[in-house]
Amino acid sequence: MATRRVKDHHLRVVPEMLGLPLASPSRRIAAIVLDGLLLVLPTVAVALTAATLSLRASDRPAYDGVRLLLSGRPADASARHGALRALAPLLVRLEAPGLPPAAALAVEEGRLDQAAEVLATRSLELSLRIDEGEKPLAPGHVRVPIEKLIPVGARAMALLGVPALYFTLLTSLLGATIGKRLAGVRVRRLDGERLSLVESFERFTGYLHIPALLGWPVLDIWRDPNRQLPHDRTVHTVVVRAPRRSARKAVKPAPEPPVDPAAD
Repeated sequence: MATRRVKDHHLRVVPEMLGLPLASPSRRIAAIVLDGLLLVLPTVAVALTAATLSLRASDRPAYDGVRLLLSGRPADASARHGALRALAPLLVRLEAPGLPPAAALAVEEGRLDQAAEVLATRSLELSLRIDEGEKPLAPGHVRVPIEKLIPVGARAMALLGVPALYFTLLTSLLGATIGKRLAGVRVRRLDGERLSLVESFERFTGYLHIPALLGWPVLDIWRDPNRQLPHDRTVHTVVVRAPRRSARKAVKPAPEPPVDPAAD
């Protein structure tokens, strides 16, 4: 194998990058907060879709029961009883908080009609928890933990896959996420080249350094000369202020007056 030598690749800064104003700490923090808020809806949507498809494939009667109870349409007593009868075994498997012991015992003994009668006196409450916190449960409520219906792979896709696609694609193709654009900043490589998809994904994975080190790397926004965080140093990028629209438009020189041949 040939011996490699130290080169200035990625270590040099092209002249057009020198002097560009760096994004302030407040703008960078605002950008990540905005991106986090924008990612809530697609992340929840993926999680709910995965839970719905998983329940439909593994327990179709329980799926139909949940859909009937949550549809908001008026249902007769017989239909509601059938929905609760189908849902009772699922609540036992999920160890649903607030599930009456009498209903759990009836399910274990195969008395699903009696379990449905007990559940008829309770209100169902859907819950999708991302953190480990547990809010208090109101009396007479049974909480259906939707997160337990999501397969592990789909849960990882919702929590990490959606943000990975968001940051990777937008940073590579547009040079900034929506949050960064709203905050007036963009990502630039020190050598002036565009970030590839692989490099953009590497930059996203660099975000994991921050929680892994209990947030300590965030201090680099103030102490690093170029305000580079670990994910910036991974792919040799900086976050700079986006130029104003007026500055983006090149000033065209005034057209020269036509030459009059008669003047010669």
